[in-house]
Amino acid sequence: MDASSSASGTDPSTEAAKDLTEALSVADGVVRDGAQALQQVHQARLAQANRTLAALKAQYRADDPRVQAAQATVQATQATISRVSALRQQMATPTVQVAQSDWVLQGRVLDADLNPKARFTVFLVDDQKAFLRQYGFAYTDESGYFELHFAPSKPQPEAAATQLFIEVANTDANPVYLSPNPFQPVIGGASFMNIVLPPGGEPIGDPPPEIRNIALPKREKPKNTKSGSNKK
Repeated sequence: MDASSSASGTDPSTEAAKDLTEALSVADGVVRDGAQALQQVHQARLAQANRTLAALKAQYRADDPRVQAAQATVQATQATISRVSALRQQMATPTVQVAQSDWVLQGRVLDADLNPKARFTVFLVDDQKAFLRQYGFAYTDESGYFELHFAPSKPQPEAAATQLFIEVANTDANPVYLSPNPFQPVIGGASFMNIVLPPGGEPIGDPPPEIRNIALPKREKPKNTKSGSNKK
């Protein structure tokens, strides 16, 4: 311990931890600023690509190779902007405090164009697609964000033998995503995942009946349009 630390009564390890936290905060800010600048660069490129496409469309037919190439450039630039935007949203997501025995799955549900999907239901199933009720479920907000927090009331040794798969149901209670690989929780930590739905958003089957009963919206029964006899 140096003389200055001894005189002030400050623990050097505490000072080092503080310096490290401040350095990481500065680094995070630099990365965020870099991502924002990158998005602005691609937005400028998109504006230029759109102007080029409009000029070519005014001169040539839609099936002209020059028009098609310009259209492909616009689409590719739009996709890049969406990816950078999703990255910026992930970086802006607050860190979740997790107890030593808990784990958290957080992330966003996005469509194939990387637009957020609100009011979707995220839950876990086993390899037989049975809903694992003990892990609960989560709804996405307007930004597509969800947070699934599992806090076991007691140790669960059987959890290690059960494979967990992420399933997502849309606002019509139809499953539209099932993770191809098992999800491995980080005990005492948080995992972040951007879930990108397949193009078209078509249903992939029926949801487990257990999740329908507690979390999914009820399908409205068709109204009876038959007119009954009027009793006098």
